[in-house]
Order: sequence, then C-alpha cells, then structure tokens
Amino acid sequence: MKHILVIGATGGIGRGTLEVLSQNGYCPIAADISVPDDFSYPAYPVDVSDPNSVDQLFSSLESDEILLSGIVNLAGITRDKTLLKMDDSLWEQVIQVNLTGSFNVIKRGALHMKEHGGSMVFVGSTAALNGNFGQVNYAASKAGIQGLVRSSARELARYGIRVNCIVPGFIDTEMTRKIPETRIEELLKRIPLARAGTPTEVGNLIEFLISDKSSYITGSSILIDGGLRM
Repeated sequence: MKHILVIGATGGIGRGTLEVLSQNGYCPIAADISVPDDFSYPAYPVDVSDPNSVDQLFSSLESDEILLSGIVNLAGITRDKTLLKMDDSLWEQVIQVNLTGSFNVIKRGALHMKEHGGSMVFVGSTAALNGNFGQVNYAASKAGIQGLVRSSARELARYGIRVNCIVPGFIDTEMTRKIPETRIEELLKRIPLARAGTPTEVGNLIEFLISDKSSYITGSSILIDGGLRM
C-alpha cells in the first residue's frame, strides 16, 4: 500500500483529499500545525514555515519506516488587507507560510524521494491569475508556488519525482462559507458551472496527479474552477 503525506490535512480540502486517497487504496498520513486527538488518520505535527519543523516531520516518518510515494502540501493562510493598509508583518506571514513553506516541503520531500521517486502536489489559486482585491500577499504567494513547481519539476525529473500544482477556484469549505452571501452570489454568476466545487472534487484531481495515471504529467498547473477562467 502506498503512503501519501497530506500536509494541511485538517482543513476542508485536506479532509476531502484524505478521504479520496483512502477510498482509492492508499494509506494517507496527515500533518498539520495542530491535529485533533481523535483524528481519523495517522497524524504528525508540522509548521511548514519552520524548516526545522519540516525536517523533524520527515525524520519522524523515516524513523517510523514510512516510505512516501506522494506528498500533498495544502498548508496555507490568508491575511487580507488592501495594499495601502497592509503592513510588513501581514505580507511576511503569508509569504512565509504559503511560499517559503512550500519550498521547505519540496526540498525536504525531494531528499526523502530522491532514491525511489514519487509525486508531489502543491496548491495555487485563481487569485494568482485574476488578482484579488485585498489579497496582494496571498496572490503573490500563490503565483510564486506555480513558479516553484515548474522549476522544481525540471530539476527533480532526473530522480523520477514529478511535481505539479492544482489551481482551485471557489471551493465549498468552512473558510469560504464565511464569505458574505451577496459576494457568493456574485461569484457564482461568473462561474459557467454555476456552483462551488467540493473538497471531494479537488481530492479526485489530487489523487489523479499522485497516481500513475498521470505518469507523463509534471510541471503543470491544472485549473479546477468550474470554468471561471474561461
């Protein structure tokens, strides 16, 4: 059975991904900055913004004799303010978790997979393509992830490691349910499929990219947005 590490596992997309992976015969392993004691999957603590914490995560997995076939990094935060009101700390927090965190995971993950290969999936956002009001930090971090993925995919192909990025649009999670109803209605009018995506649908795409079904795909950023970007 293949072991797949899902970082940022306790969020809506993370839980959906764990469920899809489990249903498809994988052994999913969860990691997050805080994991409930009664979580349904084997879990490890990690703060992706701290390289020492990421190193400790992989050291723990290796001590437990867990060999990963796939790594999924969903860890991310938002700290929204308009450009002229955004102070340096809000910028740095988002960049540190979203972009530097992805760098920490991809570097340590590559060292783990270097001898046996595998697949990694990271998460971007349509905010990086459209630009979102009040999200210059978030949009920049997600655009950076796409560049990180492309360059890393080129470098790591020699080791049989594939690296890809999913680019979700509006997905129905606890976080997006906090958006005002009027704003949601406006957004849905711009989506040709006229609805939000589900965590399960995102999980299905991640499972495809982790699996051998996508063995000729690397360095790609794949939209899952109901047609929003058409």
